[in-house]
Amino acid sequence: MKTARRDLGFTLIELLVVIAIIAILAALLLPALAKAKEMGKRASCLSNLRQWSLAETLYLDDSEQRLPSTKIPNGTPGTGGGYNEDNPTFTDLITVEFFNNKNKTAYGRDAWFNALPPYIGQKPVWQYGLSKDGPDDFSATKSIFQCATGASQPVDPTLNPLVRVIFHYGMNSKGADGLNNVTNLSFPLIAQPSSFVMFSDNRLRADETPYFGTDPLKAADLGSPQCYTTRFSSRHSAGGNLAFADGHAANFKYSYVCTTRNGKPADPGLPDINWSYDGHMVP
Repeated sequence: MKTARRDLGFTLIELLVVIAIIAILAALLLPALAKAKEMGKRASCLSNLRQWSLAETLYLDDSEQRLPSTKIPNGTPGTGGGYNEDNPTFTDLITVEFFNNKNKTAYGRDAWFNALPPYIGQKPVWQYGLSKDGPDDFSATKSIFQCATGASQPVDPTLNPLVRVIFHYGMNSKGADGLNNVTNLSFPLIAQPSSFVMFSDNRLRADETPYFGTDPLKAADLGSPQCYTTRFSSRHSAGGNLAFADGHAANFKYSYVCTTRNGKPADPGLPDINWSYDGHMVP
């Protein structure tokens, strides 16, 4: 007697079992993949900050060991009445440079975002405003100016990156704290280069958490060219990246870098993270 031959293929129950196994495996793997992806973005961001520190080191050799400016200050010749040193537009930067070319001056050229890029094969930020597609090019995800996380966590919706220059990284604005009439800090004054913050991740969103301020950071303070604890970002898994004067960069938890004081994120006075030239806690 011949036995009945089973048709080749899967039964409905077998298919459901396979689908269930795939779903379980996906649930187990996706968090690991997401974590690996974030670690890759963090590494890319660290690389950018290291390059900025390298550019700073090269710049020092050509500038009598004086650091570049953290910004183009209000009142700089060539800036208009509506200019804001923390919110420069591409047009603002072009206007200052046109003033320089006309009057044979050099205002704003020592600002870090104009002075350092040529040392790492990039162009000064003001040049991005010369063409129609320049602001788009500046905002490109794969750029020394941009953190890779920006693609998944875009800038605050109140900001217009085609008009205003949005800085994903900022230069330490408190380095000369306590020194009178010093705008460009001299490198030899830095007590501990390996602890002195040169650049950091900048906050780009008002709703970014954690944040130790009582009130959300105003849009005008997001993506500025200079940084401090008040503007330090926590976009990398509740932490951010810092680059130091000796050229190294590292990732830190936001809760380690910042403390709460007077309703604002403040300097906890850590020995390994100095915002001031001599390591004193910035008020």
